Amino acid sequence: MRNMESRFNLGLITNSNLRTGALISLSGGKKSLDDLRKELNVSSSTASHALRELENSNLIYEDAERNYLLTNIGKILTNRLIDVMDLSETLDKFESFWLEHDLSAIPDELLDKIGWLKDSQIISGTPINVLKAYTTIIGLLKESRKVQVVSSVLIPNIEFIRDIFTELTEIHFILTEEVLNPSIEGIGREWLGKIPEGYFKLYLVRQNPKIGFFAVTDRFMAVVPYRLDGTFDLHSNLMSSSETAIDWGLALFNHYAEVAESVDLS
Repeated sequence: MRNMESRFNLGLITNSNLRTGALISLSGGKKSLDDLRKELNVSSSTASHALRELENSNLIYEDAERNYLLTNIGKILTNRLIDVMDLSETLDKFESFWLEHDLSAIPDELLDKIGWLKDSQIISGTPINVLKAYTTIIGLLKESRKVQVVSSVLIPNIEFIRDIFTELTEIHFILTEEVLNPSIEGIGREWLGKIPEGYFKLYLVRQNPKIGFFAVTDRFMAVVPYRLDGTFDLHSNLMSSSETAIDWGLALFNHYAEVAESVDLS
């Protein structure tokens, strides 16, 4: 049974926007009382009271120059607090997306980091441009220099790879068994055979993770998943160009790269 008592009272933090704000402010570096008072828009006495409570809990301390800083414990708790706040914001912002799609292809350690996607947006088709979500991804791929894709679906018009490829481009594809050979034929086996070694790498993942279509590049990350009913959602995607989202995407790609087999294209 979990110990419900702790020296470090999380309620002290979570039950007060002022104390939470002070910790988050100090995560950016040391601040004076006046700095914190102005940033939090409170009186000196109110700020002092909140800081004293945090200091008594060993979450912050005051240095010789009367600046406030996070203790090591304060840093750990504040980092976790920021993670939870980002997670909550992301779940709330894209609530329908998370509820309507199959997320089983995302490992638990990356589900825990969904907050990294808070600056994403949903790209959806319109009655006039029903494939807007897909064509937006293709357009961005053409502007990228390192392209990494995981797909368990046959990518429409996959020959577009020939259009985005240049000698400055590095392309890695991880495909499931069902779509591997049709994808090779779609791109063009003869064309693939002429690419200098190292520019285009193809991998096979024998399990079918039902990931749909996922892409991460030096410019953006996008995921087009299956719906809960098993149909592929070609009409909407979750996309972001933020650094944290790209890092999340690279971690997801590497998760599958670790279990994938290299395919000889010669």
